[in-house]
Amino acid sequence: MEWFSKLFGRSGKAKREFPNLTRGKDPLELWNKTGELGDGAFGKVYKAENRETGVLAALKRVPIQDETELEDFMVEIDILTECKHRNIVDLYQAFFHDSALWIFIEFCAGGAVDDIIIELDHGLSEPQIRCITHQMLQALECLHTSGCIHRDLKAGNILLCPDGSIRLGERRNISSQQNTL
Repeated sequence: MEWFSKLFGRSGKAKREFPNLTRGKDPLELWNKTGELGDGAFGKVYKAENRETGVLAALKRVPIQDETELEDFMVEIDILTECKHRNIVDLYQAFFHDSALWIFIEFCAGGAVDDIIIELDHGLSEPQIRCITHQMLQALECLHTSGCIHRDLKAGNILLCPDGSIRLGERRNISSQQNTL
């Protein structure tokens, strides 16, 4: 029976190969964790730096129980690997290591719009809202053209870059339209 567990894992499901996921490699050989950014809905979020290029990233480390749970996350990773747009947060790399999914995405130094509103202690101005909304709609158009939908639009999932541009984030809530019917 041990051979069965080695082949299929605890869940009894065979390990699938995912083209956008690296298995069997410690991501900390390539990336250096430089600090903690907070807690996300599915795990801790860290600031990381690529050891070779110096590129900064937000690292989401998500504990994974079994292959089925990993497959659920891979749907979103696969969609957004193919859906590139200047207003959608970029996926750099994804690893499965130590029973966790390690997702390295574009670091947006300005943070989430909801945090900015709290720090300002007042709402955004109409021109600021118009600018953010315009960019968000461009990101949504790209997703919809690719047959994808974002299921959790809110200020906490809109990230601000130092140049004033925004990135639509929270990949966990993006899915293929065919998967939602």
